[in-house]
This record gives sequence, C-alpha cells and structure tokens, in this order.
Amino acid sequence: MRCPIDSNELIKTRYEASIEVDQCPACQGMWLDQGELEAIQETRDHDYSAELNALPNVVAQSYRLAQARHEATYRCPKCDADMSKREYGYGSQVMIDVCPSCRGIWLHQNEIQELEVFFERSQAETRSLRDGFLLSLVSLFRRG
Repeated sequence: MRCPIDSNELIKTRYEASIEVDQCPACQGMWLDQGELEAIQETRDHDYSAELNALPNVVAQSYRLAQARHEATYRCPKCDADMSKREYGYGSQVMIDVCPSCRGIWLHQNEIQELEVFFERSQAETRSLRDGFLLSLVSLFRRG
C-alpha cells in the first residue's frame, strides 16, 4: 500500500502489543484496518499520564479541527475509494479520514497519540461519574 499523502510505500510495524499497522516512513501517517483502532484503545502500552494531568489546549485543538475540515480528501490506500473526513467520537477534536468502502482509517502524524489520550481521559471521566453516582446512591440509602 502507498501513503495517500506522499505516495511512499507503507511499512508494516507493530503498535501496542501485537497490533500491526501500516505506517509511512516519511510523514509518519498511519493506516489502520477496520477494528485496529478499537484494539489499540483496549491496550495500555504507552504512558500518557503527563498528558492526562495537563489541561487540554481546547482552543488549539479546535483550531486544528477547523483547519482539518478544509484539507483535501484522500484516496484509500487499500481499496482506492474516496475517503471522508469526520471527527472521531464525541468531542475528541481529532479529524480522521475514513474509507466508506473498507472501513479503514488514515491517521496523520500524532493523531493516534491524541486519540489514545482522548480514550483514556474519557474512560477516567466515566469512572469518576460512575463512582460519584454510586457514592450518592449509598449516601441516599443511608439517610433513608
């Protein structure tokens, strides 16, 4: 497969555990086949604690997201279909290129790291909300 950005041959490489992805040696973009992003989300090989403890720069992320919406669209390196741009998930502020045909995903340099921080922050927030809800239920039942 060739990089949709610069046409370099994509190189198979291991990313987190045993997940094999295709990466461009020049632009560091990454091709993920269907299901690989979800598999990466399930693993925790990289330590993002510093990023999780820092406040996100929402203004810079919003600006990059707005710019990405207006970038050129690319051809799928796997099946040559026109890919579409969309923000991944609710509130990730990461624009990804998705192939509607083979369901693969093209990520530009550093977007995988941004998505992993988003996944971990979302999971931590969910745990915090769940724990707070459970504590309020326990407190309510103790009063009653």
